[in-house]
Amino acid sequence: MSVTLLNAGLFFLYSFGLSTFLTPCVIWLSRRIGFMAQPREDRWHRHPTALLGGIALFLSFMLPNLFLREISSSMLVLTMGASAMFLLGLVDDVHDLSPQNKFIGQLIISALIVAGGVRIQGLGHPAASIIVTLFWFVAITNAVNILDNMDGLAAGISFIAACSLWVYSQIGGPIQLGLPAILLAGATAGFWIYNFNPAKIFMGDCGSLFLGFLLAGLTVTGTWTSGLPDPASGGYTGVTSLVLVLVVPVAVLIIPLFDTALVSFTRVQTGRPISKGGRDHTSHRMVLLGYSEKRTVLTLMAWAGSISALALYLSYRSAQGLLVMLSVVAVISLFFGTFLTHLNGTVYDSKARGSDIIFRRSLLLSRVLNKKQILQAVVDTVLITIAYLTSYLFRYDGVINLWNQQLIEKSLPLIIPIKLCCFWIFGLYRGQWRYVSIGDMWQIFKAVVVSSLIIVGLLLYIYRFEGYSRVLFLNDALLTLVMIGGVRLLMRLFKEYFSLQAERSNSIPILIVGAGDGGDLFLRELRHNSNHDYLPVGFIDDDPAKKSQIIHGIKVLGDREDIPDIVKRYGIQRAFVSIMSATDGQIEGIFDICKKGGVKCDKVRPLLPIVKTRKKEPACSKKDKVVPFRSRMRKNERKTPF
Repeated sequence: MSVTLLNAGLFFLYSFGLSTFLTPCVIWLSRRIGFMAQPREDRWHRHPTALLGGIALFLSFMLPNLFLREISSSMLVLTMGASAMFLLGLVDDVHDLSPQNKFIGQLIISALIVAGGVRIQGLGHPAASIIVTLFWFVAITNAVNILDNMDGLAAGISFIAACSLWVYSQIGGPIQLGLPAILLAGATAGFWIYNFNPAKIFMGDCGSLFLGFLLAGLTVTGTWTSGLPDPASGGYTGVTSLVLVLVVPVAVLIIPLFDTALVSFTRVQTGRPISKGGRDHTSHRMVLLGYSEKRTVLTLMAWAGSISALALYLSYRSAQGLLVMLSVVAVISLFFGTFLTHLNGTVYDSKARGSDIIFRRSLLLSRVLNKKQILQAVVDTVLITIAYLTSYLFRYDGVINLWNQQLIEKSLPLIIPIKLCCFWIFGLYRGQWRYVSIGDMWQIFKAVVVSSLIIVGLLLYIYRFEGYSRVLFLNDALLTLVMIGGVRLLMRLFKEYFSLQAERSNSIPILIVGAGDGGDLFLRELRHNSNHDYLPVGFIDDDPAKKSQIIHGIKVLGDREDIPDIVKRYGIQRAFVSIMSATDGQIEGIFDICKKGGVKCDKVRPLLPIVKTRKKEPACSKKDKVVPFRSRMRKNERKTPF
């Protein structure tokens, strides 16, 4: 039966109210019997916290199912499996099962549910459906279990996923998906209030295994539709089963899948057991990069919600657009994960016992995984394909008909090798993406233009350009330029963005005297090197034209005469003079002003000696204060390496 919006709201409030009532009861019970999670080295919490929150989640979901209305046979089988998984997690919470025993239990429960008829539809052969469904149940169950590593994270992501599945049931997915999805959303929302930082209760394995298994089962149920709704006819139209089977569930559960992949990859790469807990998850790495715990959880929830909403919208409008979107998300996720792996040296203690053996064992794997040119070529192949398909979507209003699919089939095998060859000739696979520059972007531009001209010429010669649109290849060139250039900027953008986040947590406010090349270099060095506690507040420069300008997010606050007022206003504790070509007398004048303001002042030393092209100017005097000394030094500064 379909769940109307009013009924959905009532069901949500029912499970939400139960959860908000039962969770404090479980907190009281856990404290009364002393069943508390104690702080550990490999865990994130710092204070004893109540366990068994999964009991409140389980009851808040199951009671409405039992007493509100009858449920379908498939949902009955699924809830029975989820109940068995809850009991398995409860036993693990109480008796601490080994990872092997817990995995075997998960596999047995999943197999029984698959035998009961809950399986992925649309894969063609029954054996493929059974194997993929088993893998999906175990993978998602453990993904949510692994994601339960920070206050409010697993419950928050599960809430987003449940809401997304309810929306999916309303826009063409199976109608029987609506009620359990909205009940799960209410149960997780009520629990999240007490689980969010600082957490008063943890869900434990009984909660995370229950949530993971239930979400896996609901997404499997979401594959019981063979097409997407057609807004014009009200029926279903033109979508392969593979899209519904794989794309929508992956998009809805993108965050737990990404975190599981990241943890598994880094632990295998460094020779650590995947089943062992640790502070190496996505959330932990984001905190190390400067985010607070609350902001990390809310950001990951926002990412999950945005990706799910976009995927559901495109599933209703364009299957091809949905595939393109998920491909772009996969590429961005790949590079974000690669960026996060740079923290392995901080996350993992290389001095731990047996670390030499561990790293020797993983040496071969590391060599295989670190072939960057191969990875770059594979990513470029995906991006070339995405750009070409997207150009068709833009040209033909989001629909690629059969005729255009045949044109793509003929032209894409030519486009990919030609563009890859041009990229290789223009040196796109010889650079480090972390240090991409304007020169690299110019090479990308030339490679895209040359490859596009060659492709158009070949299609004109081979197929007489019959059926192809000229606008199409202009769009393709622009999209290729944006995607190929953008993906090479991702690593640098990630680094600079998180450097800014980490900078905000520093506690020593400083001024940078000199808003020229020297100040620019000094600020970049501060952000590239995190081994300090300096917080740049602003620049000081005597050039009136630079006042109120912003350099890398830092404002020019005034000239040297304003230093005393700025020191009082912003609580400045230190100043750095970054005017590389300033004379000793000018430096002394600035030092005197800072000393009167009660601020310690240092001069940034240039790496190379400054070459003077004119006579040394006299030391600053009180009369010099009327004329900005930066305007007199600008010509000389351009002749220095800085």
